[in-house]
Amino acid sequence: MLDRRLTLPRTELSVSRLCLGGNRFGGALDQDRSFALLDAFLESGGNFIDTAHVYADWIEGNEPSSSEKTIGRWLRSRRPSGVVVATKGGHPPLSDPHVPRLEAAALRRDVEESLDYLGRSTLDLFYVHRDDPKRPVEDVLGNLENLRRDGLVRHYGASNWSTARLWEAQRIADAHGWQGFVANQAEWSLAIRNPDTVPGDLHVMAGPMVEFHQRTGMASVPYSSQARGYFDKVSSSLDEATARLYDGEDNRATARDLTRIAGPMNATPTQLMLAVLIRAPFPVVPVIGCRTPEQVRSSFASLSLVLAPEQVMILFQGRMSVEGR
Repeated sequence: MLDRRLTLPRTELSVSRLCLGGNRFGGALDQDRSFALLDAFLESGGNFIDTAHVYADWIEGNEPSSSEKTIGRWLRSRRPSGVVVATKGGHPPLSDPHVPRLEAAALRRDVEESLDYLGRSTLDLFYVHRDDPKRPVEDVLGNLENLRRDGLVRHYGASNWSTARLWEAQRIADAHGWQGFVANQAEWSLAIRNPDTVPGDLHVMAGPMVEFHQRTGMASVPYSSQARGYFDKVSSSLDEATARLYDGEDNRATARDLTRIAGPMNATPTQLMLAVLIRAPFPVVPVIGCRTPEQVRSSFASLSLVLAPEQVMILFQGRMSVEGR
């Protein structure tokens, strides 16, 4: 039977096997709908919430950092115990995404504002939201270590970093005796993104990154883990945006495999995909992007699926080592 909680390696953080993505909170979802989603997640056994300092800032006229603020209001209203909140900072200005913000002052400002909005004294997990390849890794890690030593963050991770920079961060952390990254957040599902649809500042799980996780044991907390519902939609109601990102013969073949195996389980292809991801040969906590409480409950149904090792291998085969993933 699959454990419903996982302790992230090199931390004391005991988290649910699924993480709730908060990019719609306070934006596409108003406060009442956001609270309903968070309540359903908690009731389903979830305790791991993912957000970012800039989430929903792209909506004109929206309250800045509305996702963090909405989560903070929910935490103060519900006062749940054992909830782990991960947020991200250091994102370039949305008005000029080519200007990096990983200097010490910018990171500290984001962290202090996040603490205020979330109503917390320490951030459980803080990701640097983007990388600045021109800035030495040692400088970035040093800034994060200072935040940790000052008690502002417990642990830190990387979001949208290349595999080469992740290896460099691992080497430098070991050399200095620093904590280093404890989690990596990149895009990952069983769907292969179509060529030229991945923005230059994002990173998608590919063969070398899979190898990095296998060799280091670092936790992967992938976003877009449900591939916008592609595998459920492809046979009947595939929308234009999802088709542009994922539709192709390789993914249609994966859809057929998922449908064939999921059918006797009375499961959906997306539920089966989540069940497969959390059985990867390294710790994986998929971030689920839900709009309704029903979608939260459907996602958690994936944890009850019983899979034979050969079924997991069939679905992983050729899909954990594809360049451009």
